[in-house]
Amino acid sequence: MREVIDMGLRLKKFYFLCLLSGFTVSVFAANPAPGDSTLLPEIILSGKKGGLANGADWSSASLTGKVNLLFYVDPDKQKQLQPLIAKLDSLHYPADRLGTTLILNTSATIIPGFVFRKKVAKRAKSDKNKSYVFDNKRILVRDWKLIDDDINIVLFHKSGHVFYKHAGRVSNEVINTIIQKIEHLLTKES
Repeated sequence: MREVIDMGLRLKKFYFLCLLSGFTVSVFAANPAPGDSTLLPEIILSGKKGGLANGADWSSASLTGKVNLLFYVDPDKQKQLQPLIAKLDSLHYPADRLGTTLILNTSATIIPGFVFRKKVAKRAKSDKNKSYVFDNKRILVRDWKLIDDDINIVLFHKSGHVFYKHAGRVSNEVINTIIQKIEHLLTKES
């Protein structure tokens, strides 16, 4: 019995030290092993659930036919994505080979909805290389087990299967990993 209590205390100390050191344990599912990929359930965002910034419905079926990079983001954390998005834009990947979708978890922000939607709709009109989507009811958090109130990045094969996923802070190491994974898929898919 004492061994079980000691093990519990050790685990609590370990997690506490991890938090103090800035190390975060991701509760996002592990990345698929090479050759093993996941096909997520289809999601349609429409009406009060959300949809494209232009008001049309959005379906996850649109994530097939080419490699796709999906960002699912708490709007208050969008700025943390800027270095990655700037890097992707600087590499000029052809839009017919790499799609980019930014889904904003509108339930996670304190910004008033009308202000937020107007701002994003304006950005979507000027940036034709990305799809801007609203998730008003945390549908992807629930159905795809994404992390709420944070940054989630999912890279899809052109078949729609998950190739890579990340949740949390976007460091330079994460940016480099994502670029390498995209390059690998684009080379493999050509």
